[in-house]
Amino acid sequence: MKMFRIFFIFLISIIPINTLRRFSYNFLLKYKIDKNSEIGWLTFINSGKFECKNTKIKSFNFISSNYFEINDSEIGFINKFKDINIVKINFSKIINKNKFIGEKKISKDNNFFLNKNSYIESNNYFDVTDSIEIKENCSIFSHIQIWTHGFSEKRVIKSKNVLINSGCVINNACLISMGVQVGENSTIEIGSIVTKSVLNDGFYFHELQKN
Repeated sequence: MKMFRIFFIFLISIIPINTLRRFSYNFLLKYKIDKNSEIGWLTFINSGKFECKNTKIKSFNFISSNYFEINDSEIGFINKFKDINIVKINFSKIINKNKFIGEKKISKDNNFFLNKNSYIESNNYFDVTDSIEIKENCSIFSHIQIWTHGFSEKRVIKSKNVLINSGCVINNACLISMGVQVGENSTIEIGSIVTKSVLNDGFYFHELQKN
């Protein structure tokens, strides 16, 4: 049954006309994609519940979640959402080639929230083993990694959520470790490795950048 569903979704994804793709997802899989939304060619959506309003999802995306809700937003090309419990994206934009990857063997209560007027550039990796929330008016640039799981000294897996509060800027090539909270209106400078939480209005940079 599972393989049949996957094959069926693939057939829908290669329908050449957006209106027919949208109708097929709604009618056959009971998704809720409104008439103002566009679902790109070869965008594969396998979700227990999928709601999409006034949104453009471009081609070659992969979505696998229990519940996926997106409103007044845009997703570019070749993004991957895999094995995530709940995804909510509102009034925001995700560009190209980002990966949002959960791990069912570790946690099934893993969520990703992207809030109003936030922006994610390209080529980022989000480890959604635990939950990640990015609040309003944040800018996440490129080649960034955000991790929510790791290992203890005895190689026992542990996980903690990551919270990026409103008005933050995460510049290129940063790494944010599990359990970190970035305070409101903070800036993480290029190439920083963040293992501890950052206070409100903070400016964080790597030790090698000190002169």
